[in-house]
Amino acid sequence: MKTLIFQVKIGELAGYVYGFDNAPNLFEKHLMPTVQRYCNKHGYDYLEITDFPKDHECTWFNYSGKKNKASTLVRYLSMNKEYDRIVSLDNDIWIPEHAEPLPDIDGHYAVIDQYGKTFVNGGVQMVDRKTGKLIYQHFANICKDKTPPINGHWSDQSYLNHWRSLNKKSSHLLDKKWNYMVSCHKRSSNYENANFIHYAGREARPLLIEDISKGIIQ
Repeated sequence: MKTLIFQVKIGELAGYVYGFDNAPNLFEKHLMPTVQRYCNKHGYDYLEITDFPKDHECTWFNYSGKKNKASTLVRYLSMNKEYDRIVSLDNDIWIPEHAEPLPDIDGHYAVIDQYGKTFVNGGVQMVDRKTGKLIYQHFANICKDKTPPINGHWSDQSYLNHWRSLNKKSSHLLDKKWNYMVSCHKRSSNYENANFIHYAGREARPLLIEDISKGIIQ
């Protein structure tokens, strides 16, 4: 099975600083290399996307001079790759050595977000080839028409969750071990029961620094 894991790193990424000016540097130094290590271990291809697509204009999604919000749309515009299984990961994710191989994928898979019973978090997304192409086309249309978020919540995740509400048969949930958000769940000395550890949001930034200083992240 041909598998791709990709991450998007275009300029100042949306939501990554939250009061810690060196957060992106910490991601690049301590976290992103563990994703590449995971890919090498299991024979997955890895791609770091550093430029906006030339065939889609998405910078209109930037609503603040301080955040490059448009870069979050790029992950959906990158799901049309010719792979059997495509995984999109945020840059603030650590993959430990003990992480399991990826599960089988048939549709769109994500983990329930801390904010609701059905709303999924976009930090970890897994799609098969067919579903990836459908999501790509959906977001290509959004960029073409400059469609505002359906519920007014100015986030790429709002678009995603709306798509899932329209495609319920193709929308599935992952166990939280595939997107273990450290500010929401129990922490441990090595996160032995988690595969992808996600330092998402303002509350998780001090926890990231603490885990680095303790030598937990390796």
